[in-house]
Amino acid sequence: MHLIMFPGTETLPSLSPFCTKAICLLQMAGADWQPEITTDVSPMPLGKLPVLRLSDRLIPDSANIEAYLTAQGAQFYTNMSAQDRGMAHALVRMVEDSLVLGMAHDRWLDDMVWPDTRALLFSEVPEDMRDTVAEEARAGVRAGLTGHGIARFSPADRQARFDKDLAAIETQLGTKPYLFGTSPTGADAAIVPTLDMILQLPAETDLQAALKAKPTLTAYVARARAALYPQSIPTAASPISSAAE
Repeated sequence: MHLIMFPGTETLPSLSPFCTKAICLLQMAGADWQPEITTDVSPMPLGKLPVLRLSDRLIPDSANIEAYLTAQGAQFYTNMSAQDRGMAHALVRMVEDSLVLGMAHDRWLDDMVWPDTRALLFSEVPEDMRDTVAEEARAGVRAGLTGHGIARFSPADRQARFDKDLAAIETQLGTKPYLFGTSPTGADAAIVPTLDMILQLPAETDLQAALKAKPTLTAYVARARAALYPQSIPTAASPISSAAE
């Protein structure tokens, strides 16, 4: 199978938290897979990535990929009660519908971070077009985050919301290695990539500072990276196998 995904960096398997989530799920499932690196989403079923390419079909969206892997026998929530599964679902939704937007806001709209984002994402655009393409893309992200509402808040109000998200994750983690015990679950696969990308923002934003101020969460991210990420970053179409194998 092939995972069609956005490119990454030397320290991130993909710049997309959802692509990185799919990578983590494939690792947890022990799947043999190959990356297909692209930035062109126009041919994709939902116009976004990741997409899992099978011999007979394409499966778009990280949640659909998780459902497919589960149907194939992967166990992402082993020995968890219905209550814990419900909590896991709520935490994932909170991160993917809130903290992801905070990371995207800082990556694209924070003037301290934007120059690095621009250099990272648009370096292959011809120089005579680079400024125009980058600013058009930034305007699109700004419009989306403004339409959602998160970009309308003052920095203090926005951060107050994210502080509650971080506190909820910290409370659930407690003194455990992972969110629901001694082994990673699908919730860790979904949540860690976003926290990791916040920590790796090239300038200290309010969101990054708040996360860095929680040593239990920073240690959790480091621990989960070692457990869930591939042993090598998939930057080319070479077979990737589970770190557990």
